[in-house]
Amino acid sequence: MIAADGPAMATRRPGWWIPWTFVAFFVVVLIANGIMIWVALSSWTGVVDPRYYETGLRYNRLIEAAEASRALGWTARARVRVGADRQGRIVVELRDREGRPVAGAEVRGRLVRPTHEGEDVSLVLAPESTGRYVARFVLPAFGQWRLHLRARRGDDLFVHGERLFLAPSS
Repeated sequence: MIAADGPAMATRRPGWWIPWTFVAFFVVVLIANGIMIWVALSSWTGVVDPRYYETGLRYNRLIEAAEASRALGWTARARVRVGADRQGRIVVELRDREGRPVAGAEVRGRLVRPTHEGEDVSLVLAPESTGRYVARFVLPAFGQWRLHLRARRGDDLFVHGERLFLAPSS
C-alpha cells in the first residue's frame, strides 16, 4: 500500500489532448477519402468513347453541321411513347422555315443512354405522312436518354438533339 504522503500520482499536463485532435482529424479525412474512392471505383459504368481521338477530330464537322442546320431553318418535334413492356414508338415532325412539312427526307436517329454503355438504340424513321416520320423500337431501360436525329434531303442536312426522360406511358 502506498501511504497518503507517498509518491504523487502522475498528472497530465494541460492541453495533452490537442495533438490527438489533429491525429483524429486526419484519420477521419483518410477514412472519408477511402470511402469516396471505393464508391467511385465500384460505381463506374465504363461510359467511354473507345474512338475518342477520331471523335475529337470530327468535332469541328459536327459544329459545322449544327450551324448549317440552323441556317437551313428546319425544326423537329419528336414525340416518344413507351409502354410498360418497353416497346416504343417515335414520331418526328419536320418543318421548314415557313412551317411547311418537310417531305422526302431520309431520317435516322439514335437514342443514347448517357449513363450506361451499350444500351444505345438505332432508329430508321419511315415516312408516315408528309413531314411526319415514324419508327418502332425496344427500349433497354427506362430513364434519361438523349435523342440524336439526322435528316437528309438532297444536299440539305439537318441535325437535332434533345434530352428525353422515357417512362411507361399511361
